[in-house]
Amino acid sequence: MRQLISAAVKMRKITFFIVALIMVFGLYSYFIIPKQEFPDLKAPAAMIYTVYPGASPEEVEKLVTRKIEEKIVEIDGYSYCNSYSNDNISIVIVRLDYGTDIDKAWNQLRQKMEDLQDELPDGCLDIQVNTNLVDTTGIILSITGENYTYDELVNYAEILKKEIRKINGVSRFEIVGKQEKEVVIEVEAEKLNFYKISLDDIVNIIKLQNTEIPSGKIEHEDSKINVKISNIFFSIDDIKNLIIGVSDKNGSVVRLKDLANVYIKTKDSNLRIKHNGQKAVLLAGYFKENENIVLVGKEVEKQIKEITKDFPDDVSVNQVLFQPKEVSKSVNNFILNLIEGMLFVIVVVFIGMGFRNAIVVSTAIPVSIISTFVVMHILGIKIHQISITGLIVALGMLVDNAIVISDSIQNKIDEGCEKFKACIDGVKEVAIPILTSTLTTIGAFLPLLLLNSIAGEYISSLPKIVMISLFSSYLVALFVTPTMAYTFFKRDSSKGRIIEFKKFFNGILYRGMRRKKVTILFTISILIMAVFIFRQIDLQFFPKSDKNIIYIDIKTERNLGISNTEAFTEKVIDILEKQPEIVNHTEVIGGGLPKFYDSIPITVNSPDIAQIMVRLNLKKSNRFKNNSQIVDYLQEIFDSELTGCTATVKQLELGEPIGAPIRVRLTGKNIEHLGQVSKKIRDILQDINGTVNVKDDYSDKIYEFEIEVDYDRAYLYGVTKYDIQKEVSAALRGRKASVFRKRGKEYDIIVKSDIKAKEDLENLAIKSSFSGRKILLKEIADIKLKSEIPTINKYDLDFAVMVTSDVKPGFNSVDIQKELITRLKDIDLEGVEVAFDGEREKIRENFGSVGNSAVFAVLIIYAILMIQFKSFRQPLIILLTIPLSVVGSILGLYLFKQPFSFTVLLGMVSLMGIVVNNAIVLIDYINSARKDGESVENACFKAANRRFRPIILSTATTIIGLTPLVFSGSNLFRPMAISLMFGLLVSTLLTLVIIPVVYSIVETEV
Repeated sequence: MRQLISAAVKMRKITFFIVALIMVFGLYSYFIIPKQEFPDLKAPAAMIYTVYPGASPEEVEKLVTRKIEEKIVEIDGYSYCNSYSNDNISIVIVRLDYGTDIDKAWNQLRQKMEDLQDELPDGCLDIQVNTNLVDTTGIILSITGENYTYDELVNYAEILKKEIRKINGVSRFEIVGKQEKEVVIEVEAEKLNFYKISLDDIVNIIKLQNTEIPSGKIEHEDSKINVKISNIFFSIDDIKNLIIGVSDKNGSVVRLKDLANVYIKTKDSNLRIKHNGQKAVLLAGYFKENENIVLVGKEVEKQIKEITKDFPDDVSVNQVLFQPKEVSKSVNNFILNLIEGMLFVIVVVFIGMGFRNAIVVSTAIPVSIISTFVVMHILGIKIHQISITGLIVALGMLVDNAIVISDSIQNKIDEGCEKFKACIDGVKEVAIPILTSTLTTIGAFLPLLLLNSIAGEYISSLPKIVMISLFSSYLVALFVTPTMAYTFFKRDSSKGRIIEFKKFFNGILYRGMRRKKVTILFTISILIMAVFIFRQIDLQFFPKSDKNIIYIDIKTERNLGISNTEAFTEKVIDILEKQPEIVNHTEVIGGGLPKFYDSIPITVNSPDIAQIMVRLNLKKSNRFKNNSQIVDYLQEIFDSELTGCTATVKQLELGEPIGAPIRVRLTGKNIEHLGQVSKKIRDILQDINGTVNVKDDYSDKIYEFEIEVDYDRAYLYGVTKYDIQKEVSAALRGRKASVFRKRGKEYDIIVKSDIKAKEDLENLAIKSSFSGRKILLKEIADIKLKSEIPTINKYDLDFAVMVTSDVKPGFNSVDIQKELITRLKDIDLEGVEVAFDGEREKIRENFGSVGNSAVFAVLIIYAILMIQFKSFRQPLIILLTIPLSVVGSILGLYLFKQPFSFTVLLGMVSLMGIVVNNAIVLIDYINSARKDGESVENACFKAANRRFRPIILSTATTIIGLTPLVFSGSNLFRPMAISLMFGLLVSTLLTLVIIPVVYSIVETEV
């Protein structure tokens, strides 16, 4: 190593050239590294969607959902599943254990669903498996025009889509809001009864008449001519004139128009989309993986401007969501924080070390950071808020090694040593301590890479970046710092910049050494005090996002149709438009917006739901300081002014999404009993101060008609259950018969009846599949009104009900849940299993994992220290700095009223590797002084005096480097930055006194 350092100093030009090459390649790497707002997450979950037309929720649960559940438990890595059985539809969401081989598990899932398909009832459609629940759109454009039809707006969207999908880096674009149409054949049931045909016959006739089968070719000598049979349907009139029956007596024909109305209409399942109150269609774009979406977005924006020049003035194309801009803004803000931190650190170094020394030391910052970009590019680590935060966290530590080495070199020069020899000997003197310091810091971050959870994956780039940048800074300190020191350093007699501060601490240390017992008791007392203070701090898993977007989920009464949902959505919009902070809003009625944020769950389309995305600008008024306040304000208005529907205002979540912070899951064998218990729990939660949006997912019973068939009588007429189900389903729901093609478009042909009342259904004639005879339904069945649960929810194969509650600003979910648990003792829970699955459980699960990581971190640090100091006791003395740092962290959180969150805990664990560095440098010098014949106490005084400047400077640079994070306003990283700053500050101040005192007590004279 000595020879390498010597070579680097001697061949300074080559060293500087290599540094310049690294800088160029690093800047290039920064330019091309993919950029995004937050890390990608691989959610180990899949959705299984199955349609069973005409089936009740109970039938869907027994015949479809249950069979799917029994199959998916066999998948490798299965954790649990949630299922929802509705009229005609089964939805099963399966979750895998984190760390499972996802690709293998999903292949198993698809294979099992293919095998299961034959076991499902006849008429059940193919099972649909969606394993990509995290695919998030990067661009959402709204195309609006009040004077245009939806079809016309779709045409403009198609023009945009055709051009911008060609751009390199774009994966695909989808048009959302197309008003799909269908050809409806509405058969008059009363007329149908007079003929021998049934609805099923009409479906089959249309299907047979409109089927296209390749006819082949006529081959003659050397020529081949294709043969094609012309289509029968060229227009709606062709469908109307289709012959569906011929009289046996006189040969007269019955045409479809004789007993049915044929017309084109928009499908009931179509979404209705509006942007700022105007009807709209959406164009949702997705980017390819590992692309710099900022650069791709600029090209997309350029193309949009070119294309829309030819659009009419009253057609508007608006950016509902444009991730490239938001990513650019987010990354730029964090880069600005990084640059600010660099400048602050450099200023501190200049103040503490003087001009020449500061130039040398400060060089370590840009070289280390830009070197980190090179490694990020090689390892495929993307640039986003988490990775840049890793650089900011490491920022102040990047100069620590350079400070120690430059200080050592300067001391040698000041003692009269020749400059070249001073550079080599100065590095040699502290090379081992700074290596140990670097390894202990890396060792503290290393276990954070082993967190086996989504939250751990979310923050994994932070420890990676810190470790990479610290190792880079170590290499810079070893080779670049002495090379520059040889160029710039000279003998310096001015050492008075921090001498008064040093005198102050020397006085405290002197008194501490004289009163060792008092010093130890003082240390114990502040540790006890920290425990009491900690109890006053709120716990939090992840904060809500501070992004200027909120969204509103609307749920109306079932079976009232999409027009009812649209009416309620208009009421919500009226309220929103009265708020000055609302910039714009986009609403989708009958479903949800394309997934516009990682943590938002996928919404299944249904006519009784709507979703509104709202963009805010809180600076337009002084009413609200943050999103939580306006969300709480809007929720109170909606709760008081809306009846007949629920409108839930939600914030975007960071990290691992959990939904409502309070979640109580009830499982058992009786779904109705679970509903009764859930109502009692709801009442308790509503009575607890601080709760809001208290609800459950138990569906109250609704009335529906049930056909009770007299099967003995039906069999006498040759009518089977299948005959009845098939005809009734076609009459009420309709059945797809074929496809009508016109002008390049396809329209489903749906056959249904005109039945509107119970009496009409009773008079529907059912045709026997055996005899061909027809019998009125009322002759073989009674139609009665019956109540039924419209949605059957299950968790892990058991019936389940989930009770949830949000928390008002200023209250804590953990405290509310504690009170709820106490009150649950007063209600009868027989036959009900209660499990909590909210923020408190996530805190326990993930904080426990981080706690285990902390143990490993301590063991790693201890092992490194033991190897360096060849002692069991001295590493323990150094580890005393860790509880001292915890005291500081807790104090900082308490003073700034910050919650104890997941990122705070990560900061405190990583702090272990940072705070021991000062003690390492201190004890290493004490040992050296003792070897030179100094007494223990004299060695302690001398070490504190000699190492005071590098310790204070390295601490100051780390603290100052974090200040931009504190003032960034980031809900995610501000608490962590405060925790790190105060932990390091308090630990350092106490280390300079307590470590020498404890050392003098533990170690004996040599």
